[in-house]
Amino acid sequence: MNLEKLKGNVGWRVQIAPQAIHLDECGRDLPRKNEDWIIQRVTDNEIRIDDDVVMGRFTTLGKDHVQSFASNPSRSTPGGVQYGFLKLHVQLYIPRTDPIWFQPCVRPGEPVSPPPVQIVEKWVDFHYPEKSGIQKKLKTAGYRMAWVGATRLAGLELEGWEVVLERDNRGVVTSFHLCTHPENQIFVKKRVVGPFQ
Repeated sequence: MNLEKLKGNVGWRVQIAPQAIHLDECGRDLPRKNEDWIIQRVTDNEIRIDDDVVMGRFTTLGKDHVQSFASNPSRSTPGGVQYGFLKLHVQLYIPRTDPIWFQPCVRPGEPVSPPPVQIVEKWVDFHYPEKSGIQKKLKTAGYRMAWVGATRLAGLELEGWEVVLERDNRGVVTSFHLCTHPENQIFVKKRVVGPFQ
């Protein structure tokens, strides 16, 4: 990549290929976004790009991370905002809270799925969510919680309920289970949308 030429594109909005993969708190990929990034700075060794929204996320690409640049005249306006594309040799992963990280692509611009997330089942007593602080954390974040029988889970997922997944003190993604009769239960959550939910 000719970085000298790219220095003339500082301030341009670019879409990157492959698209950045956003990850949830457990490391699972979220729906893809066709987002714009702003080329903020280009030096002889690196390119800094910032997201084009209020999230304040940015990253620095190495000079060998960019395979090519192309303009996008269909979105650009004469004398106004200019748009283009950056084809990358790396896949960007954007966790909700951790720093952005990269994986090399097999071919430039080709997406690389994140590593699969291993979920460990933790068998607990009925009061574990309260004693561990998980219940308070989820309530503060706007969720309601419940223990449900495993056979009801599929139907409840259609209503917006999801299995509670938390990282333990070793960073392992964990779901919580309760041994009961006639069937075992799993701890689930649902975001509260309004006062009557």
